[in-house]
Amino acid sequence: MGDILQHLKARHEHGKYHQLHGLQILSLSDGYAEVFMPPSPNILNPLGNVHGGAIYTLCDVAAGTAAASRGRVGVTLSSSMSYLRPGHREEGLLAKTQELKNGRTTAVYSVDVYQGSRLIANGQFTMYFTGETLEVQ
Repeated sequence: MGDILQHLKARHEHGKYHQLHGLQILSLSDGYAEVFMPPSPNILNPLGNVHGGAIYTLCDVAAGTAAASRGRVGVTLSSSMSYLRPGHREEGLLAKTQELKNGRTTAVYSVDVYQGSRLIANGQFTMYFTGETLEVQ
């Protein structure tokens, strides 16, 4: 697990899209990931709340990271989001995954997004495994 964690952290640190949002992997184990998005004016909507697209991005990355924790390459096949409360500009966002299914070709994750102790969103993500494995160096 240590090699995969280091590989995924490095991929996040060097990935331009992840850098754009400041995404950080905080925790990773088989089928589980916690990913943090810091507060930034770049993720706010015109109303001054966290944009739903930023929340979706966080959930998609968390689900993909949880899927990759097993050493397999997965891509998002389908997803749905429920936005429960507005995200405030002052606080970062923490996504926590729960693996609901880990199959031969697909996996399903529930992703909860928190600001502090407030649950602000939930996403359901079905990941498709491409058949490739992560190249850990």
